[in-house]
Amino acid sequence: MQLFSLNQLFGQGAFQDTNILVIQKASLLKLTPHVTNKASALLAAILITALENFQGIIVDSNNQPITDSDNQPITYDNSEAFECLQMIGWKPFRFFRNNQPFINHQIIFTGYAPN
Repeated sequence: MQLFSLNQLFGQGAFQDTNILVIQKASLLKLTPHVTNKASALLAAILITALENFQGIIVDSNNQPITDSDNQPITYDNSEAFECLQMIGWKPFRFFRNNQPFINHQIIFTGYAPN
């Protein structure tokens, strides 16, 4: 079993000392950094960034999916590889609320207490 680094869970540039944890908004996936980002958007971006370590699509250096002989994206699943934490994500889907477009990311997050 592996342990996570700060950068794996919170994006590149995350660091901590005794009293603070600093997360770079620009390193969080699916987040457009802005001075007024809502707490819910920040939490969602942290979870989506962390989810990339558990499962996803393998991409090339141009961020294009690598496909198999049937032209289907090749995926990975590391959901059992990490100690004390498990995340499973479903395919995001788009929806509208009050004529505003949204993307729904559903993630199951399970934490385990060490013995």
